[in-house]
Amino acid sequence: MNTMKSMIQKRYFLFLLVIGSTLIFSSCKKDNNDKKEKTPVDEVAGYNKIQEFTQGDYTFFLYKKDTGNLKTGYDEVYIQLKNNTTGKYVENASLSWKPVMHMGDMSHGTPYSSITKVSGTSTLYKGYFVFVMASEGTDFWEITYYYTIGNDTIVNVSDKLTVEQSSLIKEVTFKGSDSSRYVLALIKPSSPVVGKNEITAYLFKASTDFFTFTSVENYTIQIDPRMPDMNNHTSPNNVNLVYNSGIYSGSVNLTMTGYWKINLVVVDANNTMIKGETVTEAHTASSLYVEIEF
Repeated sequence: MNTMKSMIQKRYFLFLLVIGSTLIFSSCKKDNNDKKEKTPVDEVAGYNKIQEFTQGDYTFFLYKKDTGNLKTGYDEVYIQLKNNTTGKYVENASLSWKPVMHMGDMSHGTPYSSITKVSGTSTLYKGYFVFVMASEGTDFWEITYYYTIGNDTIVNVSDKLTVEQSSLIKEVTFKGSDSSRYVLALIKPSSPVVGKNEITAYLFKASTDFFTFTSVENYTIQIDPRMPDMNNHTSPNNVNLVYNSGIYSGSVNLTMTGYWKINLVVVDANNTMIKGETVTEAHTASSLYVEIEF
């Protein structure tokens, strides 16, 4: 009897051991699959390539999320850098860039960001431009890249970029009441919906030569959304854009689909009007505005 009981206990123990081993193996296999690293191709899946050029031992790849074209206004750009000697994509680059518009004997810059590594990726970097004008005729944009890989520092790696004119006004360059020149760029909403939308923008002050752009802090961007094609009606519950960590943010209530003119008034920290006018029945639009249509 004891022998039979012992045999049953051993079989039960072996059964539990097999089940446990199977579960551990399955768990390990799942963990290994979960930890599988994305390839460089995976990291740009769904992005649109806007440029590819090779200089020296490296090839630059530029991507956008929304479209394959650069347009006037805010453009977020993603970069991969490939070592053509090894065939591998660079994971440890220190990158910077500088955009210049060439207009015959004249040239100027445009606001742009630093380049940072995209969180959770091995080979992807990102930054943005705010293009103040489109390429036209012999006028063109040139981007110069500066990059360091290990002890290898290479400068003056450049190529031309084509920038198209946006169909809607997403960026405005203006002279303020303080005689300074400013650049205002709409960032969101990029995919507007009926109802409440987050609205964000950058505001920069330009240097005299229009090559250096400084983020403007602690101003307020007042908004008054109107539909010119619908008796210029507005909407309730809009929130003006205020400064927070480099960006201006608020909310705009779009009560129906169609064309919206977002009238703007920019005021400084002392509540002095820098640019724009209040919309009234007699004065139906501000001289400063951006556009949304959906």
